[in-house]
Amino acid sequence: MDSGLQKNLVSIAQVSLLAIFSTYSFFFSRNIDSIGNSVLLAMSLICLVTLSFVKSDLCFARSSLRYISVFFFLCILTIILPIWPNTENNWTYSAACKCILGLSIVLIFKIQGSNWVKRTTWIIFLSLCVLMILQNTGFNIKEILNTLLFNCAVGAWNEKHHTFWLVILFWSSMYFIKDSSQYNKFITILFFLFALFSSYSESAKVAIIFSIIVFLLSKSRPVVSWAIVYWALLLYILLFPFVLQILPIVDLDSAYDRLYIRFLLWEVASNVIVDELMFGRGFGSTLSLNIIPFLPEFESSAREWLYMSKTFPGSHPHNFVALIWIEFGLIGALMLTFFLYKFNRFITKTIKHSDAAPYIISIITTVVILFSCSWSIWQTDVVLTYIMFLASLYSLIISGNHKGKSFNAIE
Repeated sequence: MDSGLQKNLVSIAQVSLLAIFSTYSFFFSRNIDSIGNSVLLAMSLICLVTLSFVKSDLCFARSSLRYISVFFFLCILTIILPIWPNTENNWTYSAACKCILGLSIVLIFKIQGSNWVKRTTWIIFLSLCVLMILQNTGFNIKEILNTLLFNCAVGAWNEKHHTFWLVILFWSSMYFIKDSSQYNKFITILFFLFALFSSYSESAKVAIIFSIIVFLLSKSRPVVSWAIVYWALLLYILLFPFVLQILPIVDLDSAYDRLYIRFLLWEVASNVIVDELMFGRGFGSTLSLNIIPFLPEFESSAREWLYMSKTFPGSHPHNFVALIWIEFGLIGALMLTFFLYKFNRFITKTIKHSDAAPYIISIITTVVILFSCSWSIWQTDVVLTYIMFLASLYSLIISGNHKGKSFNAIE
């Protein structure tokens, strides 16, 4: 197939995926796997059909499958070995299927598309901003559509889902218009901030504030900025359960309620981790984990709420690192640091030579905060967000101007 035709075919697939996920996230996502599975399958089929016509990065596919295999080999061990008595077998199978299907989506964004993809991505981003602004300022477009039997999702979880996607898509959209007019940049930032701050998700607001600070710092010294982020992530992963053991959570009782609840959840997670420090409790064990024995002794309304729930809200500790520690123990934490080390070897070379470096570091910072404060589970809508983050990340990596070096050479 002609290279120009291949580029157009890949571009159509990329734009279709962004449009489908953005539409689904805003109108229909409600954390129901039966719906999310259909969307993931449809998106992966688009990718598989496209990949059958174009040349893809087989080296990246092979290395990704190796890492997926390592992770799920550990998951399988938690099924067959008696030291992990609380593993959810079906959860393991379901998560593996989602990751394998999701890999095809990431592969599509690993291929350079046509230049018009950048402008279309920006238009999709602005459209999501406008939809959020309309919904959040009283126009109630979803409720109106529901009267026409569209069955749109309305509620806090749906709002959080598309707000998270908004702050992830922000960084690739901003890079794609970095050479555009000041008017386009102003309108983009204005609409984005209006959409974000009219939404209720405080995790997204904190994530964007921190990532903007990181962006400004990394514009002049991206390699140093990434080194700081990398070492901070390593320490975060390895020290998470131990820091929470000495943090005086009782002194935070007067803190802002939602912040206090997050710290309380992390302290409970820390107590669960140190109880089974070496091996953890098995993949999917948080789904039915009784947290009552791990609640702190001091009385508070938040503690009573958790006591009544008996399990983590949403069946997860609202922190991805805590989830890995709980389910795999120190073995899982070391596996996570190994994956981070391998990623660092690749991304450091990219950051040295790419003008997209500040955007790459910022999008990583954004998701670290998001998945540290809210999401840490394997339901399909959440996995789709993981996948689309990786797609956006590799879209930035592939689109960056690599200062005279080809992307393959950098990789």
